[in-house]
Amino acid sequence: MKDILKNNRVYFALLGLVFLLGLILRFDMYIFNRSFWFDEAALAINILNNGFFDLFGELKYYQSAPPLFLFETKILVSLFKSSERVFRFIPFLTSLFLLPLFYLFSKYFLSSRAARLLGSFLFAINTNLIFYSGEFKPYALDVFALLSFVLLIFMFKFKRPLLLGVIFALFSWYSYASGIISFSFAIVLFFYVLKNKKHKKDYFLFLLPQIVNLVPLALHFGAIENTRAFMSKIWAWGYIQPDFSNFLTLFTENIFYIFHPYKIIFKPLPVLLPLFLGIMCILGGIFLFRGSKIKFFLITSPFFMTLFLSYFGLYPFYDRLSLYLTPIYIILFVKSFEFLLKKPFGSVILLLFLLISIYPTINSQKHMKNLPAQDLAVFLKLKENYKKGDVIILDETSIPQYIYYSKRTGFSADRVLSEKMTKDSTKYLFYLNTLDKNKNYWFVRSSVKFPDVLETREIIEFFGRERGEFKHYNKGKTDLYYVGKKLH
Repeated sequence: MKDILKNNRVYFALLGLVFLLGLILRFDMYIFNRSFWFDEAALAINILNNGFFDLFGELKYYQSAPPLFLFETKILVSLFKSSERVFRFIPFLTSLFLLPLFYLFSKYFLSSRAARLLGSFLFAINTNLIFYSGEFKPYALDVFALLSFVLLIFMFKFKRPLLLGVIFALFSWYSYASGIISFSFAIVLFFYVLKNKKHKKDYFLFLLPQIVNLVPLALHFGAIENTRAFMSKIWAWGYIQPDFSNFLTLFTENIFYIFHPYKIIFKPLPVLLPLFLGIMCILGGIFLFRGSKIKFFLITSPFFMTLFLSYFGLYPFYDRLSLYLTPIYIILFVKSFEFLLKKPFGSVILLLFLLISIYPTINSQKHMKNLPAQDLAVFLKLKENYKKGDVIILDETSIPQYIYYSKRTGFSADRVLSEKMTKDSTKYLFYLNTLDKNKNYWFVRSSVKFPDVLETREIIEFFGRERGEFKHYNKGKTDLYYVGKKLH
């Protein structure tokens, strides 16, 4: 394999096929255009209903997202007809750039062509990277920040440090995770400057724009403090406990998450697989450390910074919120195999990865198209069966989807009620029993679940089966219930 890959035509043809595969999988998700779920619909409503500069402040429906990401999306929505694909265009476009960026990134850490090819392949088929290429959330920009920051550091080194600092500072308005990444890199570069006793002025110029940027950034985070405090409860399980009692669980879950789609074929081995993957990543880290300490500390610093922030309850070590760590895991994992890939049987290893990837990649792609958020189907069903005088009752997690899809489908209702989240099942049943028995009711229940909040589905079913006609649509996804007189 080593000799075959020395042939530029063969090597770049294989690399081109990997890129093509990655593009096809991402285009497939984007074209499929699945329905908005709660977060996407909520962000979309904020963009549609707010002015440009309102996007820098607190958003409705428990949402927060980097302001420039929202700002540029609003420009797109203003220029083109509002649709899911327009809202998702920036993450999608970013995901396409990630494929060549990762390859350039890998060249600084993987010395063999076979290793870079394997790394690019694992990156191209990664389920979560594909999924968030087709979702109106900024996680693809988080990954872009990690890859581009590393490349800029290696390309600029200490040339044009002020420009580099401005880029790092500006990107914090596109990606919150970029702040974690840039801070971790700043620490590594600080010790590098301290050890080598040079580039002190350049380092100061690099930090200056980022320090100045802290003031407006602090004002922005102050404006969204209520949302941040609420989301801290949602993310609570992603914080490392003071006694590290949940660290192994978090690490295992993150390993499983990062190395999707292989989780699918190794479900019977929930402990063995992450243990194997974790050991290989540690082994890869050892090899990288022995080869270049600065490269090791640079690539691993965002990982350790995330653990540090998680321990102090500042940022969760949580699946999609730590998606930007994916390139790090892949590089370390492949690094552990690099010496084997240089052997004559290296082609067997590459072929093995290809073969074991076919089923989980196809299966994951199908699975992503059938996730619980199918809100458009719910509202089409509601529009088809709704009669004048019917009452629609939403829980708080259904409001954004209702607003977005009602507008999109041209649906309007005489009376729409919204319920506050509750913890008391008795009070909720009492509330249902106070409803006018002469009215027909439609209950919409999103697939989103908030912690310590009552799950009302079973109570609605109990209530509905005791009163006239009862229908349940879209079961197991975004649920739609009808309670009242016979529909037809």
